[in-house]
Amino acid sequence: MFRIARWLEVSLARLVFATLLVLMTASVAAVSPAFAHVHHSPDGSTVSWYPRDCCSDGDCHPVSRISAWSDGLLMTTEDGTTLFVDPSKLRRQSHDGRWHVCFGAQENPVVLCVFEPPSS
Repeated sequence: MFRIARWLEVSLARLVFATLLVLMTASVAAVSPAFAHVHHSPDGSTVSWYPRDCCSDGDCHPVSRISAWSDGLLMTTEDGTTLFVDPSKLRRQSHDGRWHVCFGAQENPVVLCVFEPPSS
């Protein structure tokens, strides 16, 4: 009988501890701000305004060169990646007056977001 009572006591303590841990974690997550992704350029400057909805894993990059083609834009990022962006891709306004492109890290990267200067 003593073993069963001891087992129930330990199980109840573990249940209470686990419940408190989950509640504490959830409350910290609820009040923590959703910080934007920060990109560090080769020149040492940073871009910290990328929104999480398209730039969650370091997949946004400032564009160093852009070429207009008849069927879209050819963008080369500061780290040397070149991507074709078709004109149907939704563009958002850039916060620093420069072009930026966000893309996945697959072998054939998919463009997630494009940020363009207000004057474009």
